[in-house]
Amino acid sequence: MERKIPKLNASILRPLIRSEEDQTELNYIKEIQNFERYCENSLIKILSDIGTTATVKADPYSLPYNREIVVHLNGESYLNGPYEFHRVARVITREILGYNLYRIRFYMFIEVDTDYLYNWFGDNVEMFSGRVTYKFRYHVRKDRE
Repeated sequence: MERKIPKLNASILRPLIRSEEDQTELNYIKEIQNFERYCENSLIKILSDIGTTATVKADPYSLPYNREIVVHLNGESYLNGPYEFHRVARVITREILGYNLYRIRFYMFIEVDTDYLYNWFGDNVEMFSGRVTYKFRYHVRKDRE
């Protein structure tokens, strides 16, 4: 699986990469994968609370998926805002509840796009640039669709 490496000095990456000496591609990949595992564990707990058995493979990216839920959180003045996973979990849980699934295998794939500019005022404020894309990929058997 190919992972796009963003500009490592962008302000949207501050919650992941805190110091300038840690701004390396290897460290970014390690930190974003740690964040993906954190999100997966949070979702497993949330889904188990509503009666759905959720699992992630040891190598999550090898799971074949036939459905995907994509949620974008734009950069904002509160730097941790795009990394507040509870905002994403609401969208995912709402859709999973709509399918009435009792067992699911999934994985999270998270990308940070530092070139995306979302600004309410139209001027080029670097604080508002960037977007975190959460991709919840899961497989549903054909007899459950």
